[in-house]
Amino acid sequence: MRSPAVLSPRERTLSLVAILSACTAFAIGMGLTLPLLSLLLERRGFPGVVNGLNLATAGLAAIAITPFVPRLIRAMGTAGYLSFALAVSAGSLLLLYAVPSLWLWFPARFLLSTGLNGLFVASEFWINQLADERNRGRYISYYGAATAGGFGVGPAILWIFGVNGIMPFLLGSGMLLLAIVPVFLARRAAPRLDPEPGPSVYWAVRIAPGILSAAFVYGAIDAGLAGLLPVYAVRSGYTDSHAALAITALSMGSILFQYPLGYLADRMNRRTLLTWCAASGIVGAAAVPFLVGVPWALYTVLFAWGGIMLGIYTIGLTLLGERFKGAELASANAANVMLYASGLLVGPLAEGVALDAWNPHGLMVVLGAISLIYVIFLMVRRRRAA
Repeated sequence: MRSPAVLSPRERTLSLVAILSACTAFAIGMGLTLPLLSLLLERRGFPGVVNGLNLATAGLAAIAITPFVPRLIRAMGTAGYLSFALAVSAGSLLLLYAVPSLWLWFPARFLLSTGLNGLFVASEFWINQLADERNRGRYISYYGAATAGGFGVGPAILWIFGVNGIMPFLLGSGMLLLAIVPVFLARRAAPRLDPEPGPSVYWAVRIAPGILSAAFVYGAIDAGLAGLLPVYAVRSGYTDSHAALAITALSMGSILFQYPLGYLADRMNRRTLLTWCAASGIVGAAAVPFLVGVPWALYTVLFAWGGIMLGIYTIGLTLLGERFKGAELASANAANVMLYASGLLVGPLAEGVALDAWNPHGLMVVLGAISLIYVIFLMVRRRRAA
């Protein structure tokens, strides 16, 4: 595998642009489809459980497909696989508009999630391979900010064009295809895996369960915030467009908080910072029910909550790059995405049931409980390691 140390400044810049383009495209796909499909189901009268099941399809796809991604990267190359995943995602998004039945959405969404999660694994592997210990926190912060920005673009499209018609699907597909250009330009600088198979995804989970658990927790929380928060807002009296703005507030906070978090991650104990980020979820979930009737106050809390909560994932990803190298890193990144997807699978099921059981504040109860359990888990592991 070519070392990032031998890359020229131009190759390093092209690599970084390609990585950020790919992760932004992933986030646009997720940030658009999570609220779009949830709002369409809500407007058609389907219960929260069905919404949760549809959201969980994304997690199921990643769990089924992600273990095979390292060998696909090995066979196609990082840039080739990213281009393939972008094309699959773009085509699947248009397919979602074309299918006439709700039940056909499930296989179409499975295909979309297969492509999007492939982007996730390959771009994470590339950014961690490009970074070193002097700049890893900052590089991951760029990655997190680009991802957050992409998540904000999706709801902004809905705010401008609404949830009906082909335009949201068409724009999302076009943006995914556009990301192939910088990936193609950086193809010669992209890392390649050695021909020999690396360790399995499950090996990485056994080796570093503490680090990888961050991805599971964030996946469970992220699904509720991105997918069901618009439904929570609509049930609290917001219009569709203003409900989508709640996701934009989360994303804007994520963009602006990532560099300060990355700066701290390069200068303090990263596990302590991870605990602080997780604790913010308890505060945010407790505050939202009391502020939902005041839009500016709700958006302000979501801005801060989204910014700090993304740190669970990005600090965990930084720790992952610190712990694994080379082919082991590709397997570890695949495991990271698989556990994130497991959170996407488990979280929406519990959150969708809670949303109906205590309409609508049950969603916040589950999100707060997940954060609390994770904080306790981190504190216990740290005490045992002391």
